[in-house]
Amino acid sequence: MKRKILLRFLLIIVLSVIIILNISMFVQYKFLVESQNGDEKWSYVKNFSLNFQQYIVQKDGKPIVTEAGIRELHIRSAWIQILDEEGYEVYNLRKPKEALSHYAPSQMVYYNIYSGAIKDYTIYSGTAKINNYRWSYIIGFPMNKVAKYIFEFSPEKIKTNIFKALICLLIVPIMVFIVTGYIFGRNIANPIIHIIKGIGQLSKGEYDKKYAEKGLYKEVYSSFNNLSSILKTNEVERGNIEKMREEWIQNLSHDLKTPLASIKGYGELIADEEYALTAGEIKKYSHIIQEKAQYMEKLLEDLKLTQVLKRGLIPINSKDKDLVELLRDITIDVLNNPQYQKREIQFNSNKEQIIFSFDKSLLQRAFTNLIYNAIVHNDENARIIINIDKRDKIYVEIEDNGRGISKEDLDNLFERYYRGTSTGESHKGSGLGMNIAKQIIEVHGGTINVESTLAVGTKITVVLS
Repeated sequence: MKRKILLRFLLIIVLSVIIILNISMFVQYKFLVESQNGDEKWSYVKNFSLNFQQYIVQKDGKPIVTEAGIRELHIRSAWIQILDEEGYEVYNLRKPKEALSHYAPSQMVYYNIYSGAIKDYTIYSGTAKINNYRWSYIIGFPMNKVAKYIFEFSPEKIKTNIFKALICLLIVPIMVFIVTGYIFGRNIANPIIHIIKGIGQLSKGEYDKKYAEKGLYKEVYSSFNNLSSILKTNEVERGNIEKMREEWIQNLSHDLKTPLASIKGYGELIADEEYALTAGEIKKYSHIIQEKAQYMEKLLEDLKLTQVLKRGLIPINSKDKDLVELLRDITIDVLNNPQYQKREIQFNSNKEQIIFSFDKSLLQRAFTNLIYNAIVHNDENARIIINIDKRDKIYVEIEDNGRGISKEDLDNLFERYYRGTSTGESHKGSGLGMNIAKQIIEVHGGTINVESTLAVGTKITVVLS
């Protein structure tokens, strides 16, 4: 993997060098060669000079430049000298003082080759044949506009020189880029390899690998370490939830199996024709069967309700009602239960009425679960205080001075399937009561918080907006 990434990176570097060199040569050709033809008046100055003979005519036996030729020279800021066959000047136009009046053949060659031979001018020469007589002429152009440079080379060595130039212009930069690219590529490839390996470890459930958060990929390493921590935490929580779910299923199966065995046993007893039951016994057994069936029905309803609440599928029928009255009625119903009629429950409200929009059946279910939870988890001597108050929001507090809840139970109190270790054998329930209460309160836009200390008591606070 590392080798593949590095080779691909180096290949990209080499191709980039080749492309850059080609673009550079193309740009240089455009700017240094083709750009010379950008301005029409400086285009093909050599051809202009050779063809200037068309603007030279003879008058009174002497050569002169036509008006058209003078205009062309003026456009190019050029000057001209016309010489006879011996090299003597017979005509000039705007000739600089440095120009000679007579040119030997060697001087003509010298001035025609080198720019600046006549100060600040580049010279081109030509011949005008008029009436079988050859007039020579010299045209000077400003050297800052037109210049000549001599390129000398050996035809025998041109191939070797081209090869050397290619080495310098192509191979050497490629080698430099390969070396630097290899070093830079390793710095890029190594962290990527580590990250790829780390992802593979995460996919296998290995979350303990940590990376030093430094260098070019500092933020990536930081995010990766954070992801590992989150996944590890989620894995632990998922394991705990799975364990609770399995325990809940086992407990629920046991809770269903026990009343089911009673129903089956009493049903078989009633159906047995050989055993004569009295009317009182039939009534008693039927009542037990009904009670067990209701218990099973409640467990199944709790399971169904928590699933519906979780998916947000339950319709909320909210109406403006008196929350004080609801809580008071729940308290009275609890105390009317023969099993709990001796319990001490204190109800306090700072207002006679607190009108709030809620679904009566759902919120009644939630607060009933909370109050019964405080009862069944404490002994008969525990005092329960219910306070309801309205300030900026509505506050409902259910407080007791009972056994309290351990930190482990408190952390999992609202988890589905969880049943605290302090729950009595006769009050196992479905393990969904607190979870259902929390979901119902949140559906109504509220929050629930629990504070507890072992052997001191528990305080549940519900806040409704």
